Amino acid sequence: MKRGKRTGTSGSRTEKNPGFIFELKYARSTGENFDTLAEKALLQIDEKRYDSDMTALGVEKIIKIGIAFSGKKAVVKRTK
Repeated sequence: MKRGKRTGTSGSRTEKNPGFIFELKYARSTGENFDTLAEKALLQIDEKRYDSDMTALGVEKIIKIGIAFSGKKAVVKRTK
């Protein structure tokens, strides 16, 4: 499985900074439903467990963001 770029953390791991995970989906046409694509991006984050590395490092709050885009149009969704 190909993983996205991982970046290190700075400072103490006991800090309460949240972790962020972004998944982007490109809409091949402007007729595609951007809301659905952004939701699919969020599902992919959960299904492929992209948060497992952060969880293992002790990150307690992880904000998951799904972005669907094409050209200048975009829809952004996030977990609550």
